[in-house]
Amino acid sequence: MSASAPSSSSSVAVQAVLDLLAQARYAQAIAALRTAVQQDRRVLADPAIKPWLGRRWRNLFLQAATADRRAVRVAHGLRGLVGKRRPVMQQLGERFLLQATAADWDSHLPPAQLPAGPRPTLVFCPGFLNGLLPVHAFEPELRDLQDAGWPVLCADAHPVRGCEANVSDLLAAVREGRGFLPVPGQGADVELVSGPPPGDMVLMGYSKGSPDILCLLAAHPELRSQVKAVFTWAGAIGGSFTANKIHDLIRGLPLDAVTQHLHDFLSLLLPGITRKGTLRRLDEYAISEAVASLTTHEREAFLQRHGAALDALAIPFFNVTGATSLFEVPTFQMADYLALAKVDPDNDMQVTQQQSRLDLPMASHLATLHGHHWDIAYPPFPRKLRLTTPNLDHPFPRHAGLLANLQLTVELGLAG
Repeated sequence: MSASAPSSSSSVAVQAVLDLLAQARYAQAIAALRTAVQQDRRVLADPAIKPWLGRRWRNLFLQAATADRRAVRVAHGLRGLVGKRRPVMQQLGERFLLQATAADWDSHLPPAQLPAGPRPTLVFCPGFLNGLLPVHAFEPELRDLQDAGWPVLCADAHPVRGCEANVSDLLAAVREGRGFLPVPGQGADVELVSGPPPGDMVLMGYSKGSPDILCLLAAHPELRSQVKAVFTWAGAIGGSFTANKIHDLIRGLPLDAVTQHLHDFLSLLLPGITRKGTLRRLDEYAISEAVASLTTHEREAFLQRHGAALDALAIPFFNVTGATSLFEVPTFQMADYLALAKVDPDNDMQVTQQQSRLDLPMASHLATLHGHHWDIAYPPFPRKLRLTTPNLDHPFPRHAGLLANLQLTVELGLAG
């Protein structure tokens, strides 16, 4: 049997699950799939199961999003003032999912089926420039998860360094528990902690954090017993055409003299966006290396070298992508959106759909979110910046997305 082929017993189990789904016996189907996954995780590589995984994630996401009052208000919008009142989950689906269907907000699907047991630790790997923007990815949402009893840890991934170089930071998170945690009762404050190390883990990478995670697993396949699932969120898995452009502009320049050139580099990437405060780990900045590691040829070459080995780990990879439109992005990102739109009109202003999906049997695409690359990950930018350009208010229900990731993992019997 090849590494990517399910066993005959798994095929029988898959058919049993499909029969239950066809009969709308959802709770029984979920239980049957959980049993099958616990016997053989490669059940999730079966093409017949993948549509259910996406439908289930989207439904869990919409269920959770109903508790987000701001998201509900935004989704209700002007269309809710006229015509027949639509169910809240439908409004949320039509606003925050691309090409949502009635199956996504089907009220007959049960809430998350979570067996009793310890919950896995969500180890989050942030993306490029994390800590240099005026907000931090998923910071309030990670705090909310922690308050609700889900263990979380944000890896101390260097914001401007190559993917392979950041493997050491991720390894410190998963082996030593080194990273950032919200400080209880301290608003937006976080603290750098070390230990205890997590046990069962769900790894989630945003943007560059996704290829960082793939590099970690390629270098340390022994982690497969602890890593129960990997979620890539607007991941730059296949690189970025924007990185190609920036790499061509800076090639050969002495940019790694950070104290002299970092501000100029940030201004090139993000006109008008600056961050005040002390920068950490300045001696480790490697601007040229970081940009090069996000180019399409670097990431495509990595997947050619390591794709089969990653799939053989039998870790489920779940891809969540984003899509936006020209007038939904910040003004200074319009040029990047238009450049990507020549290749894929459903880009998120920084990566295309193809670049943010992993083409492996153990990988499943769960959803395309309706939001731009920052909207689906960052809280609203400071008010003074929102006054200078639209679309930095970021109404996307991010907590619902993180919760759906964890609920799906536990419901499938991958952890817990």
